[in-house]
Amino acid sequence: MNAREEAGTDESGTGYPAEWEADVLLSDGSTAHLRPIRAEDEQLLIDFYARVSPESKYLRFFAPYPVLSAKDVVRFTHVDYRDRVALILTVGERMVAVGRYDRLNASDAEVAFLVEDSVQGKGVGQLLLEHLAEAARERGLSRFVAEVLPQNRRMVQVFADAGYTVSREFEDGMILVEFPISPTEQSREVMLRREHRAEATSVRRLLQPRSIAVVGPALLAQRGVETLIAGGFTGEVCVLVTDGGEVSGVPVVGDWGDLPADLDIVATLLPPDQVGRAIVAAAGKAFGLYLIHAGEFGGSQNESLVTLARAHGLRALGPDALGVINTDPAFSLNASPAPMPRAGVVSMFCQSSAVGVILLSRVIDQHIGILSFISSGMYADVTSNDVMHYWIDDEATKVCVLSLDRIGNPRKFTRIVRRLAMTKPVVLFSPGRSERARNQGAASSLHDAPENAIDAMFRQSGVIVTNRRDAMFDIAQILARQPLPAGERLRVVTNSRAMGGHIQRMGERSGLICEPVLLAGDSRPKTYAEVARVALRQPEVDSVMVALVDPFDTVATKTHAALLEVAAEATKPLIGVFADFVELEPQGESRDEMGRLPTFSSYADALQALSAVTAYARWRQGEHGELIDHPSDRRAAKELLAEVLADSPAGRELTGEESARLLAAYGIELVPRTPVRSLGEAIEVAERLGWNVVLKATADGVRGGPDLGTSVFRHLDSAEEMTEAWRDLGQLVTDLGLGEADAEAQLAAAPVVQQMMPPGVPLQIGSAEDASFGPIISLGVAGIASGLLGDLSYRVPPLSTTDAAAMVRDLGAAEILFGGGGTPPADVAAVEELLQRVAQLADDLPQVAALHLAPCIAAQIGVAVLGARITIAPTAEERDELSRSLG
Repeated sequence: MNAREEAGTDESGTGYPAEWEADVLLSDGSTAHLRPIRAEDEQLLIDFYARVSPESKYLRFFAPYPVLSAKDVVRFTHVDYRDRVALILTVGERMVAVGRYDRLNASDAEVAFLVEDSVQGKGVGQLLLEHLAEAARERGLSRFVAEVLPQNRRMVQVFADAGYTVSREFEDGMILVEFPISPTEQSREVMLRREHRAEATSVRRLLQPRSIAVVGPALLAQRGVETLIAGGFTGEVCVLVTDGGEVSGVPVVGDWGDLPADLDIVATLLPPDQVGRAIVAAAGKAFGLYLIHAGEFGGSQNESLVTLARAHGLRALGPDALGVINTDPAFSLNASPAPMPRAGVVSMFCQSSAVGVILLSRVIDQHIGILSFISSGMYADVTSNDVMHYWIDDEATKVCVLSLDRIGNPRKFTRIVRRLAMTKPVVLFSPGRSERARNQGAASSLHDAPENAIDAMFRQSGVIVTNRRDAMFDIAQILARQPLPAGERLRVVTNSRAMGGHIQRMGERSGLICEPVLLAGDSRPKTYAEVARVALRQPEVDSVMVALVDPFDTVATKTHAALLEVAAEATKPLIGVFADFVELEPQGESRDEMGRLPTFSSYADALQALSAVTAYARWRQGEHGELIDHPSDRRAAKELLAEVLADSPAGRELTGEESARLLAAYGIELVPRTPVRSLGEAIEVAERLGWNVVLKATADGVRGGPDLGTSVFRHLDSAEEMTEAWRDLGQLVTDLGLGEADAEAQLAAAPVVQQMMPPGVPLQIGSAEDASFGPIISLGVAGIASGLLGDLSYRVPPLSTTDAAAMVRDLGAAEILFGGGGTPPADVAAVEELLQRVAQLADDLPQVAALHLAPCIAAQIGVAVLGARITIAPTAEERDELSRSLG
């Protein structure tokens, strides 16, 4: 025990920091709850310590320490949450670990951990260290020190693996460890890797159980068991019947206590009022819980059930989940009401059971093979982010399909989906904008970005988006069955001149370069196959479509069979379109995978799907640029926002001085402007600036609008010029009906004086925290182009060098920045850097609900930011990308 612990400290007035609480994942995928210790945790600590082995106690206290004294218990549970902080990890009603720091001086604190033996090796130490370091930084600490016994190699490794720069010394038989706790790129990567491994492991365990207990009334439980057995599940199955009925074929028990204690999954088929009890009863017996079709709950009820499941160490699907399917023959799991679908390489995720029914019905009807299917339920414990982490690692998953009603942590979503799309295609069904906002229950302080902004976000991330579920399956079957195209050149083999013409025109509108090849009406099936085979070998062809019109099925069925052989060996996409009245035979019951033939009855559907696949291939082949971490003071920015929200809990617009401080933390200089309340003040300020100044209105009702109109008076260099400008501003206010002619009407314009900047292109740069998708960055040329014509480009953070360059070049008025129209070329590199810095700010600070920089004058050298309006709003911590809680 160190001297600081022996001495103890008195409690201060610092309140309990509830914001430090978090649901977390251990490295084995199980859940736990992390929170600050409380004074009433004395018995919890005593019970915890009794379960810790003598060896672990020795490593912690450097001597035999079998029990805690009453004084120890009080000292360890009574902390001040400032100089003495302790965080505990709980699973259900048990404490399983504690980490603490004790301040040594203004900058340093000593850190120590004790972990119950049953959870050692599950990443608990690293989790506690991450959270303790964040708490310490908030309390102004910058370095941790620790004393460790040489034989405690596991603890030394925790410090070494955390990503901090650790120094170690050996002194008096002890290892002395010290390291700065400021986040580094390496520590951030360590945290993200840990998060990835834990979430992927968690989903893997839900998809690959070896033992399942089905719980519910006899009728539903019997159906659940039959579905499991019919699906080929070879693990252990037992049943808990809740209504006293009979179930055949598997062992049956009548009470929760009689279930085996080492289950992987408990699958419940219970009504809503029994779900809470099921969660508590399953704790300690199983890793995960499937709450299958347990009814729809309100958002708060769902969140309460999620909290209950996580608190008891369970990962849960549902309520309102349709279940889980895994067609991998090693597991053959069908824990859903649907028939077992054909095996394949497509993995699917959706939320509500209603959507799950629609998706699985379509999969079965269209004979599309899937590898796995998860319906999590709305507001569920398991999110799309968790599942995407699993897909990244799962080599058997080749195509990823998402149908989302709700996104939990938008920053995590955009980061993970972009990483996933780099290696595997992601197809997303996205409903209309109004649907997204409604399903999100969007907070009034957040914004709803326009459709084109959302589309730009998905294009940037490489996601294939469709607003039709049929199109989603069309795209998925091409991706699953055929290689990606190298380009846009499509060879169309057809027996119909009319259809060939239609395909050519529609294909070109879809971004494809179509070349029809017309075959004779009496061509035989092998002719179509051979022409397709030859086209696939030609370097000037990127994909091939065989489009056959055959109302009497003289050759269609046999041509389809012949093309199956060609598809099996194709190295470019081959697609079949059959316009006839005959339903083609399914391609057998074998695994649906690469080498199968995508078939369509409509050439329009085929072209739309192929165009989307081609665009994805182009994105994946493209240059994605570099992510630059510009120097910033994130801590200073967060402290400023905390100050503002402490004073204005509902949020507000920042003052000019506050805006300048926030921007400066990210290396963005706001050109100073001074408010003035009289002509005399305006002249005084102008003289102090050395003249060549601007007098302008900043009030909403007076500002000259996007073209900066007559409310801005430039190049003022004398008292006479300022007097004339002041008079004209007063007249403008009077004409607008905002002030009296015989009074200081100018004050209604909120006038400011500012140094005149070198000439350049006026730009506006913005960021808005979208209710569904997080921060969205916008760029436009200030004036009519952006204000009236909507010429804006959009991206989401983080912005790579390629993203920033594309934002500039996406503008319809981009030419003006490159010297078009006789204007001098602007410093485009400086514009791109400013975009990256704004994106970094918006990504780091979810409390920035809206940011508008205008005008930003892009001169020949540099960009001057002349105005800023920044609105702050209280925002859920889950919107922070680096939030260490589940989401």
